[in-house]
Amino acid sequence: MNNIVNDYDLFIFDLDDTLVKTEKYHYEAWLKTLRNNVDPNFYFDYNTFCSIFHSNKEDNIKNYLKNVLIVENVENVIKEKVTIYLNLIHKNKDKIKLIDGVLELLINIINVNKKFVIVSNSTKSNVDFFCDLFPILNKCSKKYYSEILHYKKPSPKCYINVIDDFPSNKIIGFEDSITGIHSMSNVQEIDTVFINNKDYFHYHYITQNYNIKLIIENYNIL
Repeated sequence: MNNIVNDYDLFIFDLDDTLVKTEKYHYEAWLKTLRNNVDPNFYFDYNTFCSIFHSNKEDNIKNYLKNVLIVENVENVIKEKVTIYLNLIHKNKDKIKLIDGVLELLINIINVNKKFVIVSNSTKSNVDFFCDLFPILNKCSKKYYSEILHYKKPSPKCYINVIDDFPSNKIIGFEDSITGIHSMSNVQEIDTVFINNKDYFHYHYITQNYNIKLIIENYNIL
């Protein structure tokens, strides 16, 4: 772990399932939202959810809601999901954990006066919730969230913004999904680390089609 901390000036982290183990709550929130708005018996398993809602295509979720599920008020449905998700994570806050090894990595980054930032498609309220739940996250140099991102992942422009904000830094970034990997790995200045396991639906596609510096299941192996 010391080697990687010494080799870089800036560390970029996605939030969900990269810093905190939360993607299953997004899945549960979408299930409840779609049962409220599409069909009371709506169901897909977690892998199917990842196959659809994690994508390297722009506006994939909106297109799925509008064109496949024939949802009329897409923006309202997305807002409802955000509310349901916030309720879920507040209800389960005692169960939510940091990804294995990331606390030690963040401590090392801070101790050697390096910087880290958080870049998430989530809302500010989501990001702030986790930063309050795990105070070490508040030691980041900057938080990027949906309200300030003109172009969200899978667009690489959110990571180009980071490059502009922190010029002349040697940068490494961590992402867990195809959406984030597509965004980050298309920015040449960032060494991209894919953090997930082989059960992830898009795992093999990512490892075969993107320029990845390192593949890990958690931070303990660094």
